[in-house]
Amino acid sequence: MSCEFVFRHAGGCLIEIPDLDTSAGVRRCWVATLWHDPTMRAITRLLWHEGERGWQLPVTLAVGDVIEFGAASTNDGGETHSTHWYGWLDHATDRALIVRGPYLHSGAALDDARMLVDEIRLAQLATPSSDAPAVTGGSRRV
Repeated sequence: MSCEFVFRHAGGCLIEIPDLDTSAGVRRCWVATLWHDPTMRAITRLLWHEGERGWQLPVTLAVGDVIEFGAASTNDGGETHSTHWYGWLDHATDRALIVRGPYLHSGAALDDARMLVDEIRLAQLATPSSDAPAVTGGSRRV
């Protein structure tokens, strides 16, 4: 089950991230937007750029987008340990991104986010007015 997490942003930068397992000593952190790209039949990733304070919010960030927070380190033996936190953007305010998560993997976050995206799409459909003329088959000259 996912929960709502509130991450502050300021000046176009995300300034908070979730707690990640960094016990091995972090060498690299990242934030990325993930989405299913039907043309490539794969999940595509857009890494966020580092900002003055945190990470720059992408201008293309949209409600329903999956966000990956990650941290990685390499031990003395050359083995890499990484930890990930996946969630999806529920909504945003002037001060915060409200993200649903965490999910064990990106696919689960994508599946749950799809429900909200579908609701948004359906809300965009015009509902027929009761006084509008009924549309019937055939053509009409105007």
